[in-house]
Amino acid sequence: MRLPSSLTTRLALAYGLATAAILASVAAYLSSALSAQLEGRDESELVGEVLLVRHLLREVRSEAEIRADTHRFADIAMGHEGLILVVRTRQGEPLVTLNPRNETVPPLRVLPATTQPEKGMLQTWRPKNGVPSRGIAALGQLGDSDKAVEIVVLRDAGYRVALIREYRHQLLWATLCGAAVAAGLGFALARRALRPLRRMAADAAAVTTSRLATRLDVGSAPAELRELAAALNDMLARLQDSFSRLSEFSADLAHDFRTPISNLIGQTQVTLAQSRKSAEYEALLESNLEEYERLARMIENMLFLARADHAQVALDVRTLDAREELDKMAEYFEAVAADREVVLTVSGSAPVEADQTLLRRAVTNLLDNALRHAPAGSTVRVDVARAPTAAGTGTGGATGTSIRVSNPGPAIPPETLPHIFGRFYRADPSRRNSAASTGLGLAIVDTIMRLHGGSVTVRSVDGLTVFTLQFPAEPVPMSLPSAPAAVS
Repeated sequence: MRLPSSLTTRLALAYGLATAAILASVAAYLSSALSAQLEGRDESELVGEVLLVRHLLREVRSEAEIRADTHRFADIAMGHEGLILVVRTRQGEPLVTLNPRNETVPPLRVLPATTQPEKGMLQTWRPKNGVPSRGIAALGQLGDSDKAVEIVVLRDAGYRVALIREYRHQLLWATLCGAAVAAGLGFALARRALRPLRRMAADAAAVTTSRLATRLDVGSAPAELRELAAALNDMLARLQDSFSRLSEFSADLAHDFRTPISNLIGQTQVTLAQSRKSAEYEALLESNLEEYERLARMIENMLFLARADHAQVALDVRTLDAREELDKMAEYFEAVAADREVVLTVSGSAPVEADQTLLRRAVTNLLDNALRHAPAGSTVRVDVARAPTAAGTGTGGATGTSIRVSNPGPAIPPETLPHIFGRFYRADPSRRNSAASTGLGLAIVDTIMRLHGGSVTVRSVDGLTVFTLQFPAEPVPMSLPSAPAAVS
């Protein structure tokens, strides 16, 4: 059975069902207790009737006197529904018979006149209605003589069963009415109790792209809803941050695309304004090719970040010789370093668990960044070593591989460090270096490390900037939450 979609209705039904269960349990107990009490009372009356008849028999001297004054014994049964009284001779001749429904008197074991009747001596018999009933038979002495007559006292339990049945019907109706009232009151109480939740939903519905700074009032919310309100506020904060970064990303993207496109359009318009020599056209094409290559690099980088954000980058993780990989990349940048009068050195040795293509891309971006900012005559160092991972710090912790790329030069301002791995972020507000950089290199490094389950950190003090890539011992490909890289 499908539950109602309304939480208020569900709570009301729960109140009603709980109340019905409680009332039904109480009704069952009361019914059982009443039945036991009535049965005990009937058994006590049966024993009492035998004792009373014995007492009356002590006041008569003969059987004839009993026949002459039967009303004295008949009065005993008055007011006792279902009671049957038979007084008869030892030969079975009836002296007093009170049997309104003409029930067949069953043969019962007869107690001696000297035996005191008790409840445990009662015997079971079945009247015409088939309800198990109780009865007792005993001898009673006439006066002071040795003569005795037989006393049979029976109680038809049919009246008691009918009484209990009627009582249970009344309890059933009382239970149903009580459950209905409880459900109604529960609906009203639940609706009132859920009012803060509806107010919270209304506040959340009012949040739009232009009102992302709106927050739910945690202080006025009930204790049970404060955790939910706080979680929704955190979600709104993340949405606001993501939306702000998306807006900044769109603005930066437009700016970085506009610059090469403007250059292409301007140079082409100037060149086509009048007839020129073939050498000038060739120079224009060469200049345009540089801008096209820059646009291609930006598009390629953006596609990589987009695929990584949606977990569409498949890693081919294997054990690599980190020193061998770094030597190959140093050899690739050797000409660039020599052109900028910078010395590039590689030291250390360690294996690394990584995707070869992505490892080279991350280190290449860091080397390109280091060579661009290192002053002439300085040394850019690349060091590789085994190092404890963040989860394995301490005795017996796991050990990963650390790759450090350091370069001298102007320190990065402290206020810039938390944003340095952002997309299209440049520490230079004037963007004077935008032609040489797309602003996505460090963002790609951060993405590659998080794809490996590792991290990238940066430290820039005393004229030395150090980027550290920390690869875990057993990389686990992971999703990419919007989390900034660490800054040390």
